[in-house]
Amino acid sequence: MRLGYFLAETATNVKRNLLMTIAAISTVAISLLLLGGVQILSMIVNNVTLSWEARVEISAYLRDDAAPGEIEALQSQLSGYTEIEDVTYVSKEQAYEDFKELYRNKPEFYEHIGPEDLPASLRVKLTDAKYTEEVAARIQDAPGVDDVRFGGEIIKRLLQVNSLLRTITLAMSIVLMVASAALIANTIRLAIYARREEIGIMKLVGATNWFIRIPFMLEGVFAALVGALVASAIVIGANALLFTRMGDALPFLGPVFTFSGAEIASVLLILVGVGTLVGIMGSSLALRRFLEV
Repeated sequence: MRLGYFLAETATNVKRNLLMTIAAISTVAISLLLLGGVQILSMIVNNVTLSWEARVEISAYLRDDAAPGEIEALQSQLSGYTEIEDVTYVSKEQAYEDFKELYRNKPEFYEHIGPEDLPASLRVKLTDAKYTEEVAARIQDAPGVDDVRFGGEIIKRLLQVNSLLRTITLAMSIVLMVASAALIANTIRLAIYARREEIGIMKLVGATNWFIRIPFMLEGVFAALVGALVASAIVIGANALLFTRMGDALPFLGPVFTFSGAEIASVLLILVGVGTLVGIMGSSLALRRFLEV
């Protein structure tokens, strides 16, 4: 019976302050949608990073005067490192063919050069991208090596950009969530003010403070929870209609925009949890001075 009373009172409060409740729901939904965006962005960047790391190779460009014995010795030495999975020798001719394939749609890039203009190299594939800098430093001073290049810098910049975007979006989410809590608090204060005489009578006949408070707290949690569900529905829709289709239309981006069910579930759990917390905070803020009403 008490549960039925609490739910009925909550529904009455929502109806009386419908516009304020809708505004609170909208603000919560927008703020949590930004928070969900932060989570999705983090997963995308993580997928991109893993994809890049799988392709990271060290290219050790050899001097033109490097003796065959030096090259063979270096290749044998590198093959013995536990951090290195494979070492492949790329001749000038092969480098030229690769260059032409890379720029096959722009023949002006290679029609005035020949194999003799490109250096031979050793392509080093690592067991883990975290060893890139360490192995590159070892190769740099090896006999016969002219220059060493690797793509680790791209991953670093990608992570820096991701960190900046996450910080900005997270800050915006926090600001909006604080605004959501304040809006929920104002909605509940209006409901308390509208029913102040009824509340006074309830206190006179012996109703406890928590008996009076619970419907108002449920109102705040209801507004926040609905906002969280709206944000969650948008995230699910974006995953099904946008990310999945983008991966199908552009196969090379498929791994980037493919998320497991557990990853999506974790995002939704965070949204619902944070939304509920915002509702409780807003309700508590409004009811802090409840006994003075």
